[in-house]
Amino acid sequence: MISGRLRRRLVAVLSAAASVLFIAVAAPQAASADTMRTLQVALSCSAGLPYGMSVDNGSGWYYPDGSSYASGGVKYFTVYIPASATSLAINTGFCENDPKTPYWEGYRYSITAGTSTISANGNCQDMYVYPGPYVRYCSLTSLTYS
Repeated sequence: MISGRLRRRLVAVLSAAASVLFIAVAAPQAASADTMRTLQVALSCSAGLPYGMSVDNGSGWYYPDGSSYASGGVKYFTVYIPASATSLAINTGFCENDPKTPYWEGYRYSITAGTSTISANGNCQDMYVYPGPYVRYCSLTSLTYS
């Protein structure tokens, strides 16, 4: 027969083990990071060089990690977006010779999810809409996958 003291210790140890097991099984697992894909955009503005490129994949605007360089009147951006993205819209912080921040009225594009590199040419134009504010139309052309 098990003594009362040993029984209490055994119950305490088994209760602790059951609690640890319950927490390990019931706790939500951390989501794995989404695989990224490369987006290369040769972007120009109607009024000089674009400064910054933001992206919206359907869940809000953000400035993706990446790099850029300018050559002539074009800025070349290489950034990284989620491979699961199926929607794409771009914008620029401002255009060099027209430093307003107009309302964005650009275009959204459907893209195929995957890890291939997306390349495109882009153009942003700031326009005055009577009698209202300036708006910015950013478009992409020659969207290719490689």
